[in-house]
Amino acid sequence: MVPERFVTEYPARCRQLLDILEAPARKADLVGSFALLVASAAFTIPFARMVEKAHPLGAPEDKLYDAVEGLKKQSFADAKFWQGAKPGFFRYAKIVTEAENSVRWRNAKGEHPLASSEMKDANIILRTIRNALAHGNVVYLDKDGYETPGNRLVYLAFLSRHEGDGYRVAIFDEETFLAFLKAWIGWLQTFPPERELKFAEAAE
Repeated sequence: MVPERFVTEYPARCRQLLDILEAPARKADLVGSFALLVASAAFTIPFARMVEKAHPLGAPEDKLYDAVEGLKKQSFADAKFWQGAKPGFFRYAKIVTEAENSVRWRNAKGEHPLASSEMKDANIILRTIRNALAHGNVVYLDKDGYETPGNRLVYLAFLSRHEGDGYRVAIFDEETFLAFLKAWIGWLQTFPPERELKFAEAAE
């Protein structure tokens, strides 16, 4: 059926598919790839409609837009969408070295991102994830934080080019990233519709 409210109903449908397919993904030891599959749809597609005032299918709903903007005042670990839970493993850093080689990733202190204690607000992290997914800047990392072919995936790294030089990078272990997606989709469902018209109709 055609969604009445795409920005929340589409992610809810993705959550239904997530629940159906999570067990087979775990059995195949593909949790990280499965989480990326879900994120590319459930997070990236509707996110633009929440934050782009000039979106061609209509302006975002005010309360939802304000809630996402309000995440600028919250750390990622304490963001409202976690609804009291806490992320398992998460790191953020600004890489000042080349992005192509994960072995050489370093922040301004000379630390690898896995050792970073840098903090950013939740809105910055969300946009880092969104940009990384939109531009294919996702890196699979092993337990040491390196992109070593054949080693088991432990972390997912999301890179977004920083203003000027360098990249922002948000790193999750695969379970935490999947938990984030579930929390994010659930949070969206807490916002009641503000208008009856679909975005497409509102733009006409």
